Amino acid sequence: MNIDSAREKFLLFLQNYEEYKTCDFSESDTRSKVIDKLFIDILGWSESNIQREGHVDCGYYDYRFSIPGFYMLVEAKKQFLDFVLPIKTKIVSINTLLSENRDVIQQIRNYLSDEGIDYGIITNGKQFIIGQFINHNGTLWKQNKCLVFNGLDEIKENFITFYNNLSKEGIIENGGFKFLQNKEIEFSKKIIETLVDREKEIVRNSISTNLTPIIETIFGEIFSDIKEDDAEFIKECFVENKETIKNRAELNGLFSDTPPFLSEVVGAQNHDSISQQINAEITSSNVSLKMAPPKPVIIVGSKGAGKTTFINFLFKNKLPNDTINRYPYVYVDFIKYYKNSKNVDTEKISEDILNSLYEQYPFLELDTYKVLKRIYIHEINRNDRGIWSVYKEKNQLVYLDKLNSFIEEKFKHKELHLEELSKYLVRERQMRLIVIIDNADQFDMETQESAFLFASSLNRRAFCGVFVSLREGYYYKWRNLPPFNAFESNVYHVTAPKYSEVLQKRISYTLKKIEFDSSVIERNVTGVNQVGYKIEMETQNIKEFFLSLQNSLFDNSNELIVDFLNYSTFPNTREGLRLFKLFLISGYTDVSEYIMRVRFNRDNHKITIPIHEFVKSIGLHNKLYYNHEISVIPNLFYPCNESSNHFLKIWILKYLSNKLKSGGNVNKYDSLSDLANCFINYGYKTDIIYKELELLLKLELIETDEILTDIKWVNLPEKVFNVCISAKGYYYLNEVMNRFYYFELVLQDTPIFDEVFFNNMCQVFPHCTENGKRNMNNRIETVECFMRYLGEQENHEPRVVLNQLGSIVQDIKNKGMDADIRNIKDKMGLS
Repeated sequence: MNIDSAREKFLLFLQNYEEYKTCDFSESDTRSKVIDKLFIDILGWSESNIQREGHVDCGYYDYRFSIPGFYMLVEAKKQFLDFVLPIKTKIVSINTLLSENRDVIQQIRNYLSDEGIDYGIITNGKQFIIGQFINHNGTLWKQNKCLVFNGLDEIKENFITFYNNLSKEGIIENGGFKFLQNKEIEFSKKIIETLVDREKEIVRNSISTNLTPIIETIFGEIFSDIKEDDAEFIKECFVENKETIKNRAELNGLFSDTPPFLSEVVGAQNHDSISQQINAEITSSNVSLKMAPPKPVIIVGSKGAGKTTFINFLFKNKLPNDTINRYPYVYVDFIKYYKNSKNVDTEKISEDILNSLYEQYPFLELDTYKVLKRIYIHEINRNDRGIWSVYKEKNQLVYLDKLNSFIEEKFKHKELHLEELSKYLVRERQMRLIVIIDNADQFDMETQESAFLFASSLNRRAFCGVFVSLREGYYYKWRNLPPFNAFESNVYHVTAPKYSEVLQKRISYTLKKIEFDSSVIERNVTGVNQVGYKIEMETQNIKEFFLSLQNSLFDNSNELIVDFLNYSTFPNTREGLRLFKLFLISGYTDVSEYIMRVRFNRDNHKITIPIHEFVKSIGLHNKLYYNHEISVIPNLFYPCNESSNHFLKIWILKYLSNKLKSGGNVNKYDSLSDLANCFINYGYKTDIIYKELELLLKLELIETDEILTDIKWVNLPEKVFNVCISAKGYYYLNEVMNRFYYFELVLQDTPIFDEVFFNNMCQVFPHCTENGKRNMNNRIETVECFMRYLGEQENHEPRVVLNQLGSIVQDIKNKGMDADIRNIKDKMGLS
């Protein structure tokens, strides 16, 4: 049913209605001959959505219409029982209609109250009163707006409004009556808007200010142009994945990375065994054109498993020298050749492979005239015996010109030349070229197919050994279909290393450098600390502090910090390092105090960082107050544009979290359209659902099987893809979101849609001193008030969502908030 066909049917209904005017219809006749036709034939409702003559305590209602997330009752009156309504179609308050339509309004209110439904329609077949007749938010129901149609001619003139508000399609699309959805939000204010100093920054003590450039210098090393194929970097920072006892059982279990049970996939337990098996594959056959080359090697692994780092580690550190010497290799980063097109320029890739060979292996002299002639020696010999024979015998200048033209022509066709060069290495040097095609897994299936086909053609025609990294989800789904089933391959699953170990090694790699580089800390640092004492710190003390971070950051005493970095930035190691640097240079982090602890506590140089200090430091950075637009801490309670719903992001995360728990890592994805339809059926508006999904993707709280998190985009792409909860989303949902330290930040920049609650929060909200200090007692009161406000707001959520996914507010209390507040009060003696 669409609006055009609905209007045609309505015009036909009007013609038949003229006949009904001569009949004195009872309520039953009105229902069967008029209302059924309107709602079923014209407005698109089906019998499965309708229950007739339901019994409640006060009597029998006429119709109950139900879709997931929305319910309404329809009360049908006799045809000639006219209502007293405004002449034209209008939106008016119920109170305006009440005095002259009291009986019918009170009757439907009684039915609604008994049935636990808020929305109703009163009609006699030609006039309609549509509205919300029951409230749960403490406001007067009489002040609610209702939409009235005073006759069928009015409906004809305003059919679009009629259809958008009462059709099944319109109610699903708008999550209820459209005229109620379109009403402006009557009240919306944020605490931060009331603060005159909201843009101010914290006043830092001078010694911390003087230490900041040193921190920037040291941790700037992490963000320098270190290449993933740098030998020293790989040696120091590669995490070999051996069998370990994992803690954090639930999170690590849900996001663990294990190969599927497929006979053709080699699931090695650590990188040593994979390396040994791959080396055996490379060297398994004699280097000869009479022997088939090794089968293509496909490296699969989850996103962030470190396939690129593993490939580099394999060839630079693990494979024996004998293998490397006999098997020159070239690394191809596929990202370089992807230009938003499905066509892969294999000619350009081949040209770059050739150039890499010339640069990396000059001793092979592959670009010399001597070798070029050897590459094409068979064709040259044939030409010497045939078409060039006369010139070779009688005119050497012409012969050489022919020979040079021949070689130049061959050299123009890079892909064909690469094949011939590779066969030359096999034939005359007993060496096999290895081509590694990496990062094809960053793109869609069609692009990955192109990469695989190119690699396979090099393997078959050029006798190359080839490595291709592919996304495991794609490979497992398509492995028995073309082109993958046309080529026999060896598949290796690279298991992701423990992310915290990756962070630790990279931080240690950077910090170690200050031991050998005196220019990093050239002189003592002087200044005034937070207490006001003048302090001078020697360079050795500062070095000791930074070096102590290697041992203490990943100690058990800082396990909450490690978890935060681990789960909120996985698999983006660089982002984890950036957050740690942000903590050290934040105005709220008193580095001088940590240095003094190391200096005077000689027996124990370990530094303990409370999680609330860490989150506050990175969440506020140098600002006095939280602003969700610039903070690295996302505000899950901030509605998208044109919405006043604090919870939809969280409902989506809970839905995907449940899917992960029930289906495991293999079945964690849900199609975007199925997910959206689920929440449409709950009663949420389509455009709001997609806006919230966009925000969740941008915040990296959910992830897709198609899109890289580092690709910048404005809107959801117009393509079919699947989504799942990310490690960050799961961690925020089950840990961060439930803690006092999170709430006291985000409440500062959350719109409050209730004036009474807003005023109460403003009364107790503590303002910051210039040093960022705030009264703890008032901080607790503000959080408690915000929790009560959220509880009231949650009462307006669809009951079906609450029944299926559970109360968000109660989860927050149970998972940490109540315990946090008790602990704080105990320490303050407020219990």
